Amino acid sequence: MRLDLSALRGLLAVSSVVLTVALPLGTGCGSEPEQPQVSSKQRVLAKSGAVWGRDLSTGLGLEDWELCEELGQYDCISDAHLITLGGTEPATLGIDQPLASASVSAPIAADRVAVAACGERLARDEQGPAVVFGPVLEENTEAAREAVSEQLVRRILARHPTEAEVEALTGLWPAVSALSSEPLREWSVGACVMVATSTEALFY
Repeated sequence: MRLDLSALRGLLAVSSVVLTVALPLGTGCGSEPEQPQVSSKQRVLAKSGAVWGRDLSTGLGLEDWELCEELGQYDCISDAHLITLGGTEPATLGIDQPLASASVSAPIAADRVAVAACGERLARDEQGPAVVFGPVLEENTEAAREAVSEQLVRRILARHPTEAEVEALTGLWPAVSALSSEPLREWSVGACVMVATSTEALFY
């Protein structure tokens, strides 16, 4: 499957501010989300790549090793981007503690994993049976995009979505359709990536 990465990057840039507001850490269920509780330390902690990858593979119905590979043979999370995504490798590299602060390439690595995993889920759904993107593959309507948006939040974040989150994800469609020659593919992968790389998905 070949993705129009320039269009996808444009989508990520256009929608980042919208989804930072729409997918905050600790939003609740229902149409009127509760105010998040304030932490006494007022900070969030990054999940390790292994934990985030496990959450992502569970949500997308993939095995851990099916999420992403570099050069067709190196697992992105357990090998290629292990240290970048907060892992350790004491045996060979002598790194027995996670990096004290995230490297500048950490967001790129996270995006790489998310784009590959979401693209893989879409490709499998196209072949059937569909797990996530079935509604839009059957008929690409606003209602179908809403159903997929709800499904993405439920599966990846393990909770019910808010109305604002569904509106934010479905609201990406006009920008995607204007940027891409394959809007259905780009919207599906882009919406998935947005949820998979949201603050709530990457931190706890």
